[in-house]
Amino acid sequence: MKKNLAKSSIINLQLLILLFGFWSCEREKPNTDPVETSNTHIAYILNEGVWGSNNAEISVLDSNGVVNDWFSRNNGRGLGDVAQDMIHYGTKLYVSVYMSNTVEVVDAATGKSLRQIDMGQRGPRYMAAHQGKVYVTCYDRSVVRIDTATLSIEASCPLSGMQPEAICEAGGKLYVCNSWQYDENGHVVYDNTISVVDIATFAEVEKITVWTNPIRAKRLDDNTIVVACEGDYGDKEPRTLLLNLTTYGFAVLPVAATNFDIKGTDIYLYNISYGADWTPEAHFYRVASATGTPTPILAEYGSRLNNAYGINVHPTSGELFVTTSVYGSNSDLFILSEGGEIRSHEVGIYASKVVF
Repeated sequence: MKKNLAKSSIINLQLLILLFGFWSCEREKPNTDPVETSNTHIAYILNEGVWGSNNAEISVLDSNGVVNDWFSRNNGRGLGDVAQDMIHYGTKLYVSVYMSNTVEVVDAATGKSLRQIDMGQRGPRYMAAHQGKVYVTCYDRSVVRIDTATLSIEASCPLSGMQPEAICEAGGKLYVCNSWQYDENGHVVYDNTISVVDIATFAEVEKITVWTNPIRAKRLDDNTIVVACEGDYGDKEPRTLLLNLTTYGFAVLPVAATNFDIKGTDIYLYNISYGADWTPEAHFYRVASATGTPTPILAEYGSRLNNAYGINVHPTSGELFVTTSVYGSNSDLFILSEGGEIRSHEVGIYASKVVF
């Protein structure tokens, strides 16, 4: 969960409205009995949990349905406080747990923890994997490299930008979003750059100026990444960019992404706006990267998806996995096609990401 303290008053207001304005599911006590799942795992769902509640979790979708509390039921403990990101690389899941300052390495077949890597006080955020290494952005303004054979920290690359968020790999380099920080007077100031880290030397080699407060980035191809910038929540509006990695020029998409994923050359995104009473309204689009043309999708679901929190696209089927989250309640996972709903499941609190 992105914890931008500059937005805390706005976020708290939104959460209170959501708490009292929407139906809230009664939470069941977690089942901590060991569980066996089928070998046909379809997807893993990251549940961030509530800030300060130490209740981050993983759910798993297999051929029989969803199993919640999958990690704790297989390990006798939870993930920790605020699970920020998860990737599936090789036979393992890697989970960055921001407030607990750990990276959890999990056997993707059994759900068993293979190692809990202590990240000190770095504040691990987002991850990318490349050629046997996992790279983790950290709020101490660094990227940490983890070896996937030894499951240990190998090196740390300092960054010259502000607090780093998303990271992606393209063409042998890492691209890191630099977001915001406090100045000497305690005021929030925003970055507008992407740090470029050469993987071979593991050093920051340059920075690319983009737009205010970049927080999400994903690889479209070896020469293009998609970057979502949140703006400054004032005069600088959110923008989503197609960044050319040769020229460092960029095109601005007609619709900004609150969150997005990519399949092939298409970008699937949603944009959330708020009314005068802070009621959210989500609009979903498929954007053809070649033309930048947005096509509205999923409009028939209306308010059911207004609390969208995560979106991921299955790499082969093209099914859309959309999570919706209401404060204090378990999330809903909708598995959709552009032609209609396939199925839905209840998962954990603040389900933010699905990996396959």
